Amino acid sequence: MSDNDAKRPVDSMRDGAIEVSIWKRETEKGMAFNTERSRSYLDKDGNWQKTHSIPERDLLRAARLDEKAYSKIQKLRDQDRADTAKIKDRTLRDRSEHER
Repeated sequence: MSDNDAKRPVDSMRDGAIEVSIWKRETEKGMAFNTERSRSYLDKDGNWQKTHSIPERDLLRAARLDEKAYSKIQKLRDQDRADTAKIKDRTLRDRSEHER
C-alpha cells in the first residue's frame, strides 16, 4: 500500500449532498474501521465546501448511508478474516512441507 492509498478511504457512498467515507487502519488488535460523514454545499461565492453538520432534512439520508457503510465494513472484515486464514494455512503447509 502506497502512502497515497493510506490517505484515501477504502470506500465512499453518496446520496445527494451527503457522503459517507470508510477508512481502514491497522492496529495491534487487527483491522479497525472508521466512518466520516459530510455534506457538500455551495458557499455564497459559488465554491463547493464540505461540512460535518447535517441538517434535519438530510438525517434519513445520512442514516441510510450509515447503514450501508456498516454493511460494507462487515464485508471488509469478512474478507480480511478469509485472507488471514489463507495466509495462516499457506504458512502451516509450507512449514509442513519443509519439515519432510
